Amino acid sequence: MFYAVYLLFVLLYLFMGIGGADKGIYFADQTTLRFVVVPCILMLFCTKSFRAFGRAFLFAFGKRDQEISKYQESAQSVKMVMVTAHIFGTVCFLIGIINAIRFTDWSSPDCFGWLCMDLSVAVLSLFYPLFICMILLPVFFMLKRHLS
Repeated sequence: MFYAVYLLFVLLYLFMGIGGADKGIYFADQTTLRFVVVPCILMLFCTKSFRAFGRAFLFAFGKRDQEISKYQESAQSVKMVMVTAHIFGTVCFLIGIINAIRFTDWSSPDCFGWLCMDLSVAVLSLFYPLFICMILLPVFFMLKRHLS
């Protein structure tokens, strides 16, 4: 219940910070989102942690009668997704920065404007991992609380 309230207020807070739903389109970049989310899914797939990740939400919000190893596995899978999102978000940010600087036509009079627009897209690749962590951090701490 409290997690739903947390998610509602986080989303409202973000929409207020963005400036409303009409400006939310500026934060939608499917390529960057895929570059961050697909490696998280692949990491869960390759480590066979999909079930543990799904159980993390069940353990954090209700199902309590499991052994400690299941809690540890679920907490580890949530942490793995958060770290993977950060790593690939940072890689995507660096790729965006390098491309923005490299492909800017410095002889053009409006090169600074194009550079700023490219950099604003590059910074989005830091926004998505932070958003993923905002969603998963309470789940991780609820699991850690059950472990201690």
